[in-house]
Amino acid sequence: MTDNFAAIGQGMQQAIGAAHGASGRPTILFTGDGGFMMGGVNEFNTAVRTNCDLIVIVCNDAAYGAEHIQMIDRNMDPSITEFEWPSFAAVAKALGGEGIEVTSPEALEIAIEAMQNRKTPLLIELKLDPHNVPRMRL
Repeated sequence: MTDNFAAIGQGMQQAIGAAHGASGRPTILFTGDGGFMMGGVNEFNTAVRTNCDLIVIVCNDAAYGAEHIQMIDRNMDPSITEFEWPSFAAVAKALGGEGIEVTSPEALEIAIEAMQNRKTPLLIELKLDPHNVPRMRL
């Protein structure tokens, strides 16, 4: 868990290591879009080249989500935290893997089916709204 070190962008590297260390069962990585851009895009190609049994789920809210929430909570303009990323699903395909963009419940069903039938590393891009993020109540 890279979050214990507050070090985003390292999940893909650890997932690849886990996939090779525990071959015979799939490894699943949940990551945010910012972290994936920092270290996941380039390493997704490593997963393809080394034929990892890997499923990557990118939660794409087109922002640095934690900072976005902090800006909104402080009544500050959150636009500095927002980005127009490329399609991660398309990038995954370009790198030789599989990629699915999820924007609806129907697309989620397609993604679930693809998880069961994957032949190469699979990336599922969950498109999320940065202005509609549930808050934890403590």
